[in-house]
This record gives sequence, structure tokens and C-alpha cells, in this order.
Amino acid sequence: MRRTGGTGKSPRFVSPYVKLAAPVLLTAALWSHLWLGHTGAVLLAIASALALLLIPKPSMVSPRRNGWARLVGFGERIWLNRLLVPVPQGLNRRLTTLYLVFWTGALVAGLGGLTASPILTATGLLVAYCAQITGFQKLVQLYRTMKDSDPLYRSWTLMAVNDNRRTAPERKKSV
Repeated sequence: MRRTGGTGKSPRFVSPYVKLAAPVLLTAALWSHLWLGHTGAVLLAIASALALLLIPKPSMVSPRRNGWARLVGFGERIWLNRLLVPVPQGLNRRLTTLYLVFWTGALVAGLGGLTASPILTATGLLVAYCAQITGFQKLVQLYRTMKDSDPLYRSWTLMAVNDNRRTAPERKKSV
């Protein structure tokens, strides 16, 4: 991602809704080993993961310019760009920790699905979802903190304006 500039288009991202659905969908696919066998369950989990990855990335253009899903996406883009535009260290550490906790919970839930352990599955999903929701809140906080630190970030919420009007100042001068 470039430090500044850009085309003025909103960034595209994997929807937070897909991120919320992924752990339970993949864990459920792994639980299917009780009916499909381990090979069938792993193949179903791989197919589910591919389906989640291939879902078209939703456009960020919507009537609600500041919906939570958009703000989460903006915060995630800023966090991923932290090598070029530094972010506050406290938020960076919290987000890194929350991602690690999320993946630990998701792996425990996946292990619970493979071993058909309701305790592992439930606790893993609980940990993963708590970390994910808290992480979403921190990403929104990061966006609100950093939105004025770079022109690219400011441009994400700007509305496009039609500059082809006859009354535009540059048209009046040339006519």
C-alpha cells in the first residue's frame, strides 16, 4: 500500500461478516468427520475455506458511509499499513495480541471439531469470538485515531462529486 496518494476509491476488504462466519463454519465442517470420515471432513473444511476466500469482496460504496463494517475495514487497512504509516504502539500491541488470541481460539475450536470434543469446540469458539469482536472495536478505534494522519485515509470517506457541471468554475473560464 502506498503511503500517500491513491485513486480516491475506497479500499476493498474481506467483510467482517465473513470473518465472523468463518470459525464456526470451518469447525462445523471438521465436526462432520463423524458422518463423512476424517478425509471427507478435511476436504469439506478446505472447500468451505475456499468458498469463504472466493466470496466477492463487497464494495465499500454504500449509503451508510460510517457503518461498523466499513470502519472495521478501514482500521484493518491502516493496521496492515503500519510499516509505512506508524500507528500508536498501544493499539498495535493490543491488535497483535487479539489476532494471536483469535487464532489460538480458532485452532482450539478446530481441534475440538476434529476430536469431536464439545468442550474444546465451545471454549475455542468463545475465545475466538471474544477476541474477534474486541479486535473489531480496536480497529474502529484505530481508524478514528488515524483517519487524519494521511491524505489517503481521509479520502476513504469522501463522497464523489460530479465536476462536469456547466457551472463549474473551470468551465466558465474556458467558455
